[in-house]
Amino acid sequence: MTDTVASNPPPAPAWRRALPILISLAILALALRALSNEFSEHGYRQIHHAFQLISAGQVALALLLGLCSYACLIGFDAIGLRRSGKQVHPARVGITAFLAHAAGQTLGFAALTGGAVRLRGYGSAGLSLAEIGQVVLMSTLGFVFGAWVLLGLALVFEPDAAARVLPIGVDAVRAAGVAAIAGYALMLVLVGGKGRSVGIGRHALWLPDWRTVLGVTALSVVELGLASAAFYVLLPPLAGTGYVGFVGLWLVAVLAGLVSTVPAGLGVFEWSMLKLLPGIAPAALLAAALVYRVTYYLVPLLISTVLAAAGGLRRPVRAGAATLHATWSALRPWLPQIIALAVFAVGAALVIDGTLPTPRRRQTVAPLPLIETSHLLVSLGGVLLLLIGQGLQRRSSSAWVIAMVCCIALAPLSLLRGSHYSVALCTLLMAAALWLSRHEFYRESALLDEAWSWRWLGNLGLVLVATVWLLFFVYSHVEYSNELWWEFASSANAPRALRALLIVAVAVVVFGLARLLRSTRRPLPPASEAELDTLAPVLAAATDSQACLAFTGDKALLRDEANTGFVMMQRHGGSLIAMGDPVGPPDTARQLIWRFREEADRLGLRPVFYQVGEAYWQTYLDLGLSLVKLGEEAMVSLQDFSLEGSARADLRQAFNKGKRSGLEFRILEPAQVEAAMPALTQISRQWLDEKAGEEKGFSLGSFDPVYLRRFPIAVVEHEGRIVAFANLWTAPAGHELSVDLMRHADDAPKGTMDYLFVAMFLWGREQGYTRFSLGMAPLSGLAQHRLAGRWNRFANLVARHGERFYGFSGLRRFKAKFAPNWRARYLAAPGGMHLPAALLDVTRLISLEPRRREPG
Repeated sequence: MTDTVASNPPPAPAWRRALPILISLAILALALRALSNEFSEHGYRQIHHAFQLISAGQVALALLLGLCSYACLIGFDAIGLRRSGKQVHPARVGITAFLAHAAGQTLGFAALTGGAVRLRGYGSAGLSLAEIGQVVLMSTLGFVFGAWVLLGLALVFEPDAAARVLPIGVDAVRAAGVAAIAGYALMLVLVGGKGRSVGIGRHALWLPDWRTVLGVTALSVVELGLASAAFYVLLPPLAGTGYVGFVGLWLVAVLAGLVSTVPAGLGVFEWSMLKLLPGIAPAALLAAALVYRVTYYLVPLLISTVLAAAGGLRRPVRAGAATLHATWSALRPWLPQIIALAVFAVGAALVIDGTLPTPRRRQTVAPLPLIETSHLLVSLGGVLLLLIGQGLQRRSSSAWVIAMVCCIALAPLSLLRGSHYSVALCTLLMAAALWLSRHEFYRESALLDEAWSWRWLGNLGLVLVATVWLLFFVYSHVEYSNELWWEFASSANAPRALRALLIVAVAVVVFGLARLLRSTRRPLPPASEAELDTLAPVLAAATDSQACLAFTGDKALLRDEANTGFVMMQRHGGSLIAMGDPVGPPDTARQLIWRFREEADRLGLRPVFYQVGEAYWQTYLDLGLSLVKLGEEAMVSLQDFSLEGSARADLRQAFNKGKRSGLEFRILEPAQVEAAMPALTQISRQWLDEKAGEEKGFSLGSFDPVYLRRFPIAVVEHEGRIVAFANLWTAPAGHELSVDLMRHADDAPKGTMDYLFVAMFLWGREQGYTRFSLGMAPLSGLAQHRLAGRWNRFANLVARHGERFYGFSGLRRFKAKFAPNWRARYLAAPGGMHLPAALLDVTRLISLEPRRREPG
């Protein structure tokens, strides 16, 4: 008899999670619309002309300055690690810091995205969460202090640049700059030589000592100066604005992009720069911004991809050099994420390239039908790469195959449609990176089963919004008509772009509908009746009667090679859930725990063990799982059970009262169950109608004749008619007896169930069983101390206020009257945010309607 846990609080409503994404997309759309309004005529042609005026030397210098800026960013991690006192190999520091900043700059929310990269990169090197937090803090404080000082210096030394866009005079601007520098100096004095905690409401921020603050500030000033210079060198000469004044304006635009929450400040940064530099031609600024984004954002991403591909060569290289080993150790956890981001970028480039006009010299590279077909196929392939990116991030082998095929096929097709050769080269490089890292994509999960993250959906929406805007911006001089859809010519760029956008939209809608129609992961195929029949030797050696749950017909089985043990499991949501500890000898059980972990990893699911005992807690901790107490199982000792004495007076009276009222107890052997099945069916229906409940599954049996015929059934008869029953689980090797399904007729005499339990105890003692499990009392036996962990405090709160939904205390009191011994039952699952998700998946799995089987 196994009881379910309490219902968990529902996750945040979808609209709350979608709202920030919708706001970001709206801000992006408004910014792009504002950029369009800056042009009175064909803006694309002006930008194209301005782009051609940027020399190769300017591009090379911008690239060099940008990479030097990234080198400075690595220094923040080094400072944070030095403060933590931990020694980390320089190669690991360089790789992890570079990946963290490349991801943070490209995806936005640098503290969160970069922090996630550092958590995995430095966590595997032995750093604690607090020590990694020091590294993230140094990076964040460095940007804040550096921007603070640079803005102050810009306002002091070149106030004219700010005065032209602010409604205040030069003197007031300079005074604001002096105040900013003075405020920074005052902050240095306040933090002193030991640091200081600054409180903001309930939150507190620890500022390090003044030497560390000066160090990160100096590094940040150099880094921000290099990053701004990478943009400055791409612009034409600025009349009346020197480099110092430009740095201040650039920082304001960067901050505007950060506040907008749009990844990389796309659109917002460009519009802000146009407003802050009114003297420069919009086309020249946007052309410079395009090159800047390629050199400062995409090139580091390309370098990350190359590093990932080079990491794939690590396998055949003989491990000897410490630097090589450290580099591989730092890279390997992030190979799928790097590859996924790069594939997404290639897909975005292919989709966007489909809206751009083909130069005349490349409009006749192939016959017109081939050009039109390849144009649509490349756009379709691009959107496929966008849609499967998250599958790659989760190491899906299916996503890897699709990405590999697309990248190989799209390279020649992109040349046929007239794309620039660099587009084809990028797809081939992506194919090479995928091939070299192929061993990292091993999880057998269906793409339609993959749950999408809201951030990935936001990035997909960003690409689609930008593509639609670009289509209207590029062809603003073309008047729309229905005939455009059917115009086919080598120079018909606008009709081709329209058709490409249509196929992109159709692909996204079809994929989305397929996901909605298949909104949950398919369950694993349950064990067949023939396979269940082979479990007899294993169950005969089982010491826990809970092993009988294997016969419910809703679980898959994971068995060891020698078939001496098994794990009962099923998947739901994002979890692979095992029911209880593995069944089998201790050594086999420990091996099966690790095999289950490997199976969860292969399927891309979180491993969850539901209702485990204390026998293998060390192994669960070795897996990196957290243990939280679910409740306590009541175990009645049958060796010394009797109805004698004052302590058993209530049970004795209930049992004797039942006998006087004509109740009789007997055991139906499995062969006798079929004849009693009509009566048992009627009782079960009455019981369900009375309780207004539904059958549960996974951790509980249901009224399934195929299931019930496998067990002896204890019945209570009144006047020759069955009025109550319970199927018995047995674990002969452990001398343990238990019940699962317990039901009574609506006209059963009062006290029938008490009589049934006492009779089962007495019968079990006579048969040589030493203990009787009454199942788990959920959320009982938890620590009540005010310093107890979060889970204990939350579970106690649910138990206190959830009585009207589930009788926690009543169930505990019912089982306690049999004077049982209590043993703890736990949930073993990954910690952090995975824990509530695991609890929710378990609860939903138990609540599913049980699978019905036809009698054999």
